[in-house]
Amino acid sequence: MPNARGDRAKFLSRRQASFGAAEAAAAGAFYLLPFYSYNVVPSGELANDEVIQGDAFPGETVAGLRNLAGGIEVPMGLDSIGWHLAQLLGLPETTGTGPYTHVFTAKANPAILLATHGISHTDTVAHFVQDSLALAGLEITAQKNGTRQRVTLNMVGREEVKAGATLDASPVAFSPDPVPVGFQGGLTLDGNDAAVTQASLTLNTGREADQETMNGLATADDISPGMWDLSGSLTARFRNTTLYDAASAGTPMPLVLSWPMSAGYSLIVRVPSVTLERNGLPIDGRGVISQNFNWRTNRPAVGQELFEVTLVNSTSDYANAA
Repeated sequence: MPNARGDRAKFLSRRQASFGAAEAAAAGAFYLLPFYSYNVVPSGELANDEVIQGDAFPGETVAGLRNLAGGIEVPMGLDSIGWHLAQLLGLPETTGTGPYTHVFTAKANPAILLATHGISHTDTVAHFVQDSLALAGLEITAQKNGTRQRVTLNMVGREEVKAGATLDASPVAFSPDPVPVGFQGGLTLDGNDAAVTQASLTLNTGREADQETMNGLATADDISPGMWDLSGSLTARFRNTTLYDAASAGTPMPLVLSWPMSAGYSLIVRVPSVTLERNGLPIDGRGVISQNFNWRTNRPAVGQELFEVTLVNSTSDYANAA
C-alpha cells in the first residue's frame, strides 16, 4: 500500500446552503482549489472521569466536544483568491464584461457564508468531508522576493466525516489563475512610497464555532458572528522621519498594498485609515538602518470603508460552480 503524499491531495469547495448540512456530491458542482498546506483538522476532547471509587485507578475515559478548525495556505491566484475573499467578506460588487472588476468590502453587518470542503487523497483513495466552514481570518505577508505570493486563511467549522468517494469527480478549476511574484507587490502610505521592505496584514472576523448552546450534540450549534479586527506591521528603510513623526503624533493615514500583473489582472488592498504604533529607531550595527512599526486600523468615517479589496481578473462571478 502506498504512503499518502501531499502532492496527491485535492481540495474541493462549494458554498453551503445551511449550517449542519454538507453539500451533496455532484459532478461539476465543486471548485478545485490550489493550496500549499491544509491544516483544517478535527479534534476531540478526551479525559478521565473524576469519580471516586476507592482505588488509585483512573476513571472511565469520556469523549467531550468535537471541533473543527485550522489554517490553509493558498497562492494568491488572481482568479481563485476571489472565492476565498467572497467567503470572508461576502459577494463582491462586479462590473465589466471581461476583464471583470470585483470590489470586496468589510461590511458593518456582514453575513456569514458557509462552505463544504472535500479533501481527497488520490493515492490511498481516502476521502473526507468537512461541513459548515466559515472563514475566520486572513493573513498576508508581503516582501520583495522571487516566490509566488501566498495568503493564509483561518477557518472554523462543525464536523469532518470520512466519505466513500470524492465529492466531485470532475470539479471546476479557476483558469488561468495567474499568481503574482513577491517582487511585483507594492505599498504606499498616505499615497507615498515609504521604502517598505516587508509588510504584514491580519484581518480577523471574530467568528467562532458556538460550543455553548445546548444542542444535544458534541459538535457546534452554529457559527457565531464577531467583530472586525485589522492590524499589521511594516519594516521600512530609514530615509527621513516621516513615519516616526506620524507614529509620534498618532496621525491616521491610508495604506495600500497592490499586486499589478497586467491591465487584466491585479489585486489592490486598501485600508483607508491606519495609525502607526510609536516606536524608536534602534541602531543595530554599521549597516542600513531600518524602522519597524505595528499598525492598527481606525473606525471608518461615514462613507469610508474599513477594508476594501479590488480584484481584476477574467472570472465573471463567484457563485457556486453549478
